[in-house]
Amino acid sequence: MEDISDHQLEELDHLNQLKDNFLSTVSHELRSPITNIKMATQMLKLLVQKDENREKAKVDHYLMILEQECDREINLLNSFLALQQLDAGNYSMSQTPIHLQKVIPQMIEPFLQRIANQQQTLQLEIAANLSVLTVDRNCLEQILSELLTNACKFTPTGEAIAVMLAWKWPSTQSPKIFQLKVTNSGVEIPVSEYARIFDRFYRVANGDRWKYKGTGLGLTLVKKLTEHLGGTIWVESGDGHTCFIVEIPVNNSAFI
Repeated sequence: MEDISDHQLEELDHLNQLKDNFLSTVSHELRSPITNIKMATQMLKLLVQKDENREKAKVDHYLMILEQECDREINLLNSFLALQQLDAGNYSMSQTPIHLQKVIPQMIEPFLQRIANQQQTLQLEIAANLSVLTVDRNCLEQILSELLTNACKFTPTGEAIAVMLAWKWPSTQSPKIFQLKVTNSGVEIPVSEYARIFDRFYRVANGDRWKYKGTGLGLTLVKKLTEHLGGTIWVESGDGHTCFIVEIPVNNSAFI
């Protein structure tokens, strides 16, 4: 049997590290919501047994916890499933016309209460000449949702989140490009992190690994979905702002 080279040993160590990071992250992210769900369920049982109106506020509070933690579990599983399908090349896609002026506010609406509760502000800007886009709605919605989730998570209190949609046409020979920008203020990403920010399970090195809830899969999923649509994504950060830019080339007929 041939001897294992130093390079092969390094690769094995790298794979083992990835496996350990995976198990650590998944076990933490699965255990925490389940523990909270169990606690909330137990407290609800006690409150129901009391059957007192004055406990209604507490019941509502624990029901909210149950809903939030269930959403976390569903989002985690959906992310794993989507990434597996994208890697396998069997992620389904259906191109449909989307009226952006109407649909984008609907996609953003679930985040409004969270943004208000965290004392952040949100600005939405859709170019007037951007009306109908033919694209896979699920992909677009998941891209926007993950970027907004990321922005909400890392934007400090009192700072702003901006969502901007527009199109650009580099030349008459080039296809139009749909552009989505999600910017948040009050936080920057070091240039040294740019190359790894979209890696699976990666978290910014100078941060507390468990300070922010999440698996480190959101930006990976955004990149995979963007590439699945034939587009590109990158990050720009500086002067107290961080901006994720998604660009997707489309046929001229995609815009009306």
